[in-house]
Amino acid sequence: MYKNEYIEKALKMLEASPLKVTEQRVAMVNLLFKNGAAHFTAEDVHEEVNKKKIKISLATIYNCLNQFKELGIIKAIKVSSDKIYFDTNLEDHHHFFCIKSSRLIDVETDKVKISKLPELPKGKKFKSVEVIINITD
Repeated sequence: MYKNEYIEKALKMLEASPLKVTEQRVAMVNLLFKNGAAHFTAEDVHEEVNKKKIKISLATIYNCLNQFKELGIIKAIKVSSDKIYFDTNLEDHHHFFCIKSSRLIDVETDKVKISKLPELPKGKKFKSVEVIINITD
């Protein structure tokens, strides 16, 4: 049988978390990580769940995605004030965002050079930089 290392890793993270390992959460992990590194919205997941006839409400999908984000199982990428994508690629990386197709594309960190950052506010420490490069046709 084919083993999916992305699903296995995510399931281990779920099992090690304080969350209960439910059928719905396992189904979500299997769905989200089936293709490895991927980007999706809650609505994309809901559409896929409905196609596969899995009983998970949109509210539960939002809850699971946010819980998974808080636990570090997935990342959230905010491309606008009203659009959040979730990302199964936990490695440091940047993104192209195609405005016309609403598609996120990974960009390796070494492909973006940042020469200078502004001075940090007093008492704050640098954590990371994530760049979203908006593109169109």
